[in-house]
Amino acid sequence: MVSARVRREVRNREIHLPPVSTYRWWARRTEAVNGSIIDAVSADKPGRMVVSDPFAGGGVIPLAAVMRGHSVYAQDLNPWAAAGLASMLALPDPEALRDGIAALTQRVLASAQAAYGTVLSDGTPGLVTHTFRVAVAPCTHCGTRQRIYPHALVTLTSRVERNLPEAFLACPNGHLFKARRDQISACPTCDRKTDPAQVYTPRRVVTCQCGEQDRLEARASATGLEWEVVLVERAGGGRRELAIPTTGERTAAAAEHAQPRMSLGTIPAGQETAVLRRHGFSRWEDLYPRRQRAMVERLLELAAGCSTDEGVVAALRLAVVGSTEMAGHLSRWDRYYLKSYESMAGHRFNFTTLPVEPNVWGTTTSGRGTTLRRLVQLVKAAEWLRQHTGGRLQVQGPLQAGAATVPALLGEDVDGHSLDRPDVLVVAGSSQRQLLPSGSVDLVLTDPPYHDDVQYGELSQPLQAWAGLAAPESGGDAVVNRATGQLVADGSYTALLASIFRESARLLREDGHLIFSYANRDPRAWAQLLEALQSAGLRAAGCTIVHSENETDHAKRNVRACTLDLLLDLVPVSSREIVKHRPELGTGAEQEFLSIVADYMLSVGELPSGWQTEFLEALSEAEFLKPQRRRARGV
Repeated sequence: MVSARVRREVRNREIHLPPVSTYRWWARRTEAVNGSIIDAVSADKPGRMVVSDPFAGGGVIPLAAVMRGHSVYAQDLNPWAAAGLASMLALPDPEALRDGIAALTQRVLASAQAAYGTVLSDGTPGLVTHTFRVAVAPCTHCGTRQRIYPHALVTLTSRVERNLPEAFLACPNGHLFKARRDQISACPTCDRKTDPAQVYTPRRVVTCQCGEQDRLEARASATGLEWEVVLVERAGGGRRELAIPTTGERTAAAAEHAQPRMSLGTIPAGQETAVLRRHGFSRWEDLYPRRQRAMVERLLELAAGCSTDEGVVAALRLAVVGSTEMAGHLSRWDRYYLKSYESMAGHRFNFTTLPVEPNVWGTTTSGRGTTLRRLVQLVKAAEWLRQHTGGRLQVQGPLQAGAATVPALLGEDVDGHSLDRPDVLVVAGSSQRQLLPSGSVDLVLTDPPYHDDVQYGELSQPLQAWAGLAAPESGGDAVVNRATGQLVADGSYTALLASIFRESARLLREDGHLIFSYANRDPRAWAQLLEALQSAGLRAAGCTIVHSENETDHAKRNVRACTLDLLLDLVPVSSREIVKHRPELGTGAEQEFLSIVADYMLSVGELPSGWQTEFLEALSEAEFLKPQRRRARGV
């Protein structure tokens, strides 16, 4: 039953759990699983509990706890996660938020019109919703400047399910023209035959008309990439259209009227930032066309005067900063479904030679991730929170992890008087030090980083820069980063996790549990995790397997990607007897893989010396780790 709820939730998280859209995060487990765990624990602990999450990240666990009336301690190293979580749970009353949005709307309309105002092809007024640019760079052999389109088919003019043939094509010489997607056409400018199926930059290699080839990064490093406006999407009167830009639209895109002022800082070397640096981006502001930068700055400036309620202003700013994930020099256009994708899609920084700049403010017709869309979602989130929590939560923080220890979130002081405690305490900084007193937590429920799967720190840095947040502690992120060497040394990942788990176990009451979900295809990640748990003085109380991910996601189709989680239940080592619960195993390669892990997990607290060798050998034979042949197209 829980897995069925998970499947529904992961297919549209914003419908089932609206507050998660308040701020961007890259790995969220489900309320369906975590809420069920809290319900199961509370069945043995009637009344209000204290639930702690030392890897709070996307905030689903704190959200699941406050929905059920429990007190929450939430901590994360990443300042963007901590600030976002505090803002999400402290969203103001919906009516106050609507008033702030109305004020911001009135103040920004003139700026939005100046930046994006246009006329549709039928003469009616409209707005530019997306501006497409193509990378331009000279061949390193002959010096000819070349428009570097990724594909001959630039975009359809209507969504693919309408089954209409009209499209924009780019010929091999870089001329853009309107034609059909289902036939080879002659370019009206140079008469070159253009096959809509042709790929121009396979494996990021560019072929010049002189016949020589360059890698994209070689051109970027030799002369730098220029960005030429080649296409716009307009919206107005409830409809949208794609067109070659007018002179006025090109001028507006150049943003000569705009004067961006903010400096966002240098892009550091890293596992995910490497693709940016290789292609000529050196500072975070390089990811944004001038107009986009200026409009973000203008919105942040206006938001400050839209309400006397600090919570409203914080929410408005969060929506504006969130829009910057749609960086206009990185965001990719879906040429079949006519929508843009954020610059850190798929847990990676995206790079494309045909990026799309969004209208930062947005329209009611189209545009993912715009400020306007985010503001609408904020109201839905605020309404949902009031409905599910019964009123505005008292949220304290983010405090810094170096602050003084705070009182327990539940209980009375030494004189028997109740203390005024927050519903939620949010802390920013490494969870190697947590601020609650020992023995004050009923349940530690968390979702730790999955080894080297997601570089949270790197992906959040442009958002942190726009929000004016300090960079997280150096070397404190509990993920392996191969590019920087962070936590690559043998045992360092294990040692960091063990330190955090040991500190989390300190908070537990005598009958408390530490429960979390984990998924990984790398046997070494599992070995390091189990070693960390044993080193932290914990012993296994049981485990189970649950559905966790949307297997229909594009990146998971026809490959053996993780779609299941192993839920691990642990308690501090003691003489107390426990009856371990074992998972009910289903069929399939991933189930078989996790059953092997579960056998060893249930021995945590008493794993023998040298167990890792046997464990790794057993997993290495699992079918789940063997390459899966992709099905042929059309099969």
